[in-house]
Amino acid sequence: MKIVVAGGSYEAEYIVSMLRGKENELIVINPSKEVASGIVKRLKTPVYVGSPWRKYALEEANAYDADAFIALSNNDADNYASCLLAKTVFNAKKCVCVVSNPKNVQIYTELGIDSVISSSYLLGQSIKNESSVEDLFKTLSLENGKIVMIEAVVLSKFKIANKMLKDIRFPNYASICCIERFPEVIIPKGDTYIEPKDKLFVICKSADQRKVMAFIRQEA
Repeated sequence: MKIVVAGGSYEAEYIVSMLRGKENELIVINPSKEVASGIVKRLKTPVYVGSPWRKYALEEANAYDADAFIALSNNDADNYASCLLAKTVFNAKKCVCVVSNPKNVQIYTELGIDSVISSSYLLGQSIKNESSVEDLFKTLSLENGKIVMIEAVVLSKFKIANKMLKDIRFPNYASICCIERFPEVIIPKGDTYIEPKDKLFVICKSADQRKVMAFIRQEA
């Protein structure tokens, strides 16, 4: 399959790591030189630096006739513009658009985007002595809401902090698929330590979302 991954930061790196080496023709386009450099360095995958909502960037990257075009920018309008350009000018067969505003799901679907994924944010209270770190949980709905990816920032007061994954008895109805420990992305194993300020990316069923979040934020 020919797949274009457009924009994003850690999301782009994770998706590229999952898709590369599986007989896919992977084209990565990113407006950030820093993000592009990180992907090239860590994943040995070429990245075209440019704004994917600009026609010349898609032309330079040879983004024609993609089987899937995935727009991961933090800006909903940029993602819509990228998908619209890919579909109408570059003949993308399927466009996937990530949005921050849930209200845009229906709007963008009605405007012809094949798959629109909604992100919602839950902000916690500021933590004493850790004012620079927010208790941030971000959820990403997948497969029409059946599955959820949770992004959780680990605080030092959490029970899971400074412990190996095998020792924290993580719920068997959820799975940590990767950990972002800037500037690295880690695929966890049993002996991987969970450190304060790590970002955990956890997959679970929608019905288990609240239980998983409650487990993560248990205090020591």
